[in-house]
Amino acid sequence: MKELITILIAVTVAAFVGGITNHLAIKMLFHPRDAIYIRGRRLPFTPGLIPKRKAEIGQSLGKIVAEHLVTTQGLASLLHKPVFVGRVEEKLNQWIHQWAESEETVEQLAQRIWTPEQLAEGREQLARWLRDKSAQAVHAFWDRHELSELTLDRLVPDWSESRKQELIRWGSEIFVEQMKAELQSPKGEQMLRKLTVQFMEQAGGFLGTLAGIFMDEDKIAGKVRSALYKQLDSEEFRSTLADFMQRKLQQIEKITLKQIIGYCTGQDAREWAGIQAASRLPWEEWLDRVGSLQLRELIGPRKAWMLERVPGLTSRVLGALSQNMDKMVGAINLPALVEEEVEKFPVEQLENIILSVSGKEFRAITWLGVLLGGFIGLFQSILMLWVR
Repeated sequence: MKELITILIAVTVAAFVGGITNHLAIKMLFHPRDAIYIRGRRLPFTPGLIPKRKAEIGQSLGKIVAEHLVTTQGLASLLHKPVFVGRVEEKLNQWIHQWAESEETVEQLAQRIWTPEQLAEGREQLARWLRDKSAQAVHAFWDRHELSELTLDRLVPDWSESRKQELIRWGSEIFVEQMKAELQSPKGEQMLRKLTVQFMEQAGGFLGTLAGIFMDEDKIAGKVRSALYKQLDSEEFRSTLADFMQRKLQQIEKITLKQIIGYCTGQDAREWAGIQAASRLPWEEWLDRVGSLQLRELIGPRKAWMLERVPGLTSRVLGALSQNMDKMVGAINLPALVEEEVEKFPVEQLENIILSVSGKEFRAITWLGVLLGGFIGLFQSILMLWVR
């Protein structure tokens, strides 16, 4: 009887020690939360394992998530799954139907997503981006069509030999009519009189003296005017003028657009065109107008058109995201993000999550300690009784 009591006591004590040991080991994963100091020295095993290694756990989790769980290949394959594509298309269709009947403005919709400060900054950034893109578009158009070497005869529509002759005749008529009008004006009268006086003064001698005494300046100016009119209307003068204009037009029609813009502005033609497109287009004003539009005004008339293009748009957007997934994941810096979130995560909440998931297993470990401790106590007591 005494031996049986000894065995029971040994088994009970060993089982209790085994259970308590496993229970304390589990508790020491989370407790104590902070280090405990006695006379300036930290007490061993404080803080608990998880609070003490929280930063290292965050680094390890970040590495595991980035390298094995959330990979670029996995995300890219997700974007091409029919189920995911269908959900995206369904959501886009839902938004289009909703916005097509909404009285909310574009700016009000944006304010639901961003703060006023972020919205103002985003508007400025979008305007700058549009200006840059408009300049790039002009540069691309300029280079593709080689506008720098485009000559004037290629710029003018329907430029031909008959068109040039017509322009020469028109120019000649304009020149002659303007010359006649100028000679009949007060300024022209003054010029003719001045020329008459200069002619008589230059004549000199006896002839000049007689001209000054017996000839009237007005009569001489009238005769000079008549002579000029006659000369302007003569076929010889008009032919000479037409030949002159022909030669000049042949020179002018070979002037390139680059030379014209460079002469007028003093800048490189290509850069000048890009600057004009970027600076003169009122993107800020246009963005404000778009922001004041109601969604139903903007989307309602285009609802059917937009619904037809949802599948194509979804395919292009998801394809672009898939191709640039490496850059996107790299920009996010997933390991650092996970590490930061783990660092901010409360240990108490982490303990509750782990216990809610693995509470039964932890209790099983505790009872396993009791069972092993009981077996050890039984074996020890039997061994001692046998040896004795």
